Amino acid sequence: MRILRSSTVAALFLLTAAGALAEGAWKPDVARAQAALEKETGVPLRAGFRIEPTVFAGYYALRSGAPGGPVAYFRDDMVWTGNLRAPGWTVRSAAENSPEGRIQWLRERVGQVPLDRLVFVRRTSRPAVIIWSAPDCPFCRRLEAFLEQQGVSAYVAPVGLSEDGFRQAAAAYCSREPGRAWTEAMHGRPVSGAPRPSCAYPRELLGDIGFFFGQGRVATPIVVFADGSTISGWDDQKGPARLREKLAQGVFFPAPGAAAVK
Repeated sequence: MRILRSSTVAALFLLTAAGALAEGAWKPDVARAQAALEKETGVPLRAGFRIEPTVFAGYYALRSGAPGGPVAYFRDDMVWTGNLRAPGWTVRSAAENSPEGRIQWLRERVGQVPLDRLVFVRRTSRPAVIIWSAPDCPFCRRLEAFLEQQGVSAYVAPVGLSEDGFRQAAAAYCSREPGRAWTEAMHGRPVSGAPRPSCAYPRELLGDIGFFFGQGRVATPIVVFADGSTISGWDDQKGPARLREKLAQGVFFPAPGAAAVK
């Protein structure tokens, strides 16, 4: 595997951040998106379904029922769709469907994640990863143990494999000290203390993040780096080697409260 120089990684991250800021001007148009979807599928939006913008510029979710129900995704140009006709996604663009195009696609999505809506677990390093993780996932707990041993700070998108896992994830998310509460949950301890007033656990947002970062394969954990590369699942040999490689390259996310990269 070719290892990029740290200066090259930094340049890629700056370009990604600049692109994300430019896309921040995106104004969702749900009516236009619905018209595009209905034209693509040939049927009107069914009763009980709704279309909502995701946090990713240009991408919408087609939802039905309560949080946790089936979700399909599409881009406003309908070139990219996910779960619309079959599990996974389809890209009708040769450039985007190339290996380089997929890497660039994911790098741009990483730059659009609202870090302030995730749980930050502060350890000794700068923030090195976003993890899509569940307290009732044994592989997630093994990943968490490694991050603790290495002192790796992380942003967490907390979800669950079961409804009990989601309850634990929501309790940690809405805790007055979310980072500490997440660590407690991953050690199998109940989250202590009263929740933050008016906190709403963003289950749909976190589910969207998992679908996009898993590239259609929704399985915990997913480890995401600031350069757009990922690890799906956790192998106690390959995973640590990959993470140490990224730390050596200086691939980090901004710390909470840090100014945006310009």
